[in-house]
Amino acid sequence: MKDVEKALGEANHQPAPAIKPRLWLLWLVAGLTCLAILGGSAWFYHHSYRAEAASAAGEANKTVNAFTEHTLQLINQVDAFLHGMRWVYQQTGSIAQTERFVDELEFDHSVVENLYLISAEGIIVLAHNPAARNLSVADRGYFLFHQMTPGDRLSISPVEKGRVTGKYLFRISRRIDNPDGSFGGLVLATVVPESFTRYYHSLQAGAEHTATLLGTEDHLPRARIPEPNPDKWATPTETPLWAALAQAPSGTYETASAFDGIRRLFTYRQVGDLPLVMVVGFSAGDLTDRVVARIGWLWPVAGIITLLFLALTVLAASVLGAQERLATANAALRELALFDALTGLPSRTLFTDRLGRSLLLAERNQTSCALMYLDLDDFKGINDTAGHEAGDQVLREVSRRMVDAVRTTDTICRWGGDEFLILIPQSGSLAELIEVARRLIAHISEPIPVIGKGRRVSASIGIARFPAEGQTPAALHAAADAALYRAKREGKGRVVLAADLGEQDLST
Repeated sequence: MKDVEKALGEANHQPAPAIKPRLWLLWLVAGLTCLAILGGSAWFYHHSYRAEAASAAGEANKTVNAFTEHTLQLINQVDAFLHGMRWVYQQTGSIAQTERFVDELEFDHSVVENLYLISAEGIIVLAHNPAARNLSVADRGYFLFHQMTPGDRLSISPVEKGRVTGKYLFRISRRIDNPDGSFGGLVLATVVPESFTRYYHSLQAGAEHTATLLGTEDHLPRARIPEPNPDKWATPTETPLWAALAQAPSGTYETASAFDGIRRLFTYRQVGDLPLVMVVGFSAGDLTDRVVARIGWLWPVAGIITLLFLALTVLAASVLGAQERLATANAALRELALFDALTGLPSRTLFTDRLGRSLLLAERNQTSCALMYLDLDDFKGINDTAGHEAGDQVLREVSRRMVDAVRTTDTICRWGGDEFLILIPQSGSLAELIEVARRLIAHISEPIPVIGKGRRVSASIGIARFPAEGQTPAALHAAADAALYRAKREGKGRVVLAADLGEQDLST
């Protein structure tokens, strides 16, 4: 009996099954797993944010470069109009002849609102808008600048409300000198700020993204997205940009915007040698939106460790895809900036750069250089009868033939519509230039099936040489344009040398 009681007592003192230690280990593993998931997610979010910040900085640099090139292209186009308009007026002294030249420019009014000729007394003597004629602008800043500043300087005035149209515009102008060097007035173009911001909007990359074109001398905006309130156009922008710009023509800085108080990382670049700077800004909110858009799906499955690794894989593929898309977009931006979308010929920007380099080399090496201005005869009739699609096919075919007709060292640019510029470095003699021009006309004049059996296209060409007819790109362009004007006036399929132009040619 005692043995049985002893056995029962020993049984009652045995330890209980190890349930609590197992629960503790389970909670420990679960807690560590949760901490690992939360820590890994936090690390991943932080890493993604830094990656997006680096990506945004790279995109901002590419964006500011694209905006700068677009701005230069527009201003160079407007400046070419002013050079041509001033050249005709100085050569002829005739307002009527200058107005005829302006009428034939057929400029885009969505970019250039109007072109003006202003007398030395500040009176508008030429303008498309009759209401503007005979008005005085003698009190305007741009007029006073040219009146008091000798030399051929381009003025890009602040945005002001037009007295006739009531629109907010800025003015691009150049001084006219009399033969004795005294002030003779100015030529001026009124430019619509939206012509710049339309392109800026096309590359907008965030809800709080900004792009601003600022004057470096007066610190006033010329164009901006989002567009400022009207009173802000005349308010100088106080920003660390000016100190940064004094140190380097391009770079970055961080500050709160003077327009809306939002803190942004800004990337800037001087616009060529113009008194302008292009600034693009991304806010911290833009970066957060980009990160959330990319990895927002991670948080609903943060408790499942296997999906965490899947998320990392998907993110890696997303990053690679984003890099490929960015590379493709960058290539597309470069293609858009450097080549004409319709013909594939070099764009105005690329052609202007090559022309400037060719003139520098020609001056340094004492060699020749020529510019041909080619215009298709009666091209409007093709669009009217065969349609614009056929007209586009004709422009592509004509461009291909022109490339076949010149040397690989020559450059052809579609300047606009059915007008082309041909740069001939080391151009040789006048006879050789005329032979090249006639070969171009012959190639172009061959039948083009798309516009009808046996139907042909003809062309007229004006030729100007460096340095005889012009020593700057603008002067050479104006001389070639004047020669083309005479060729068009005399008939179709003509070649005219700027060297053959005289006072009588310029006044008719």
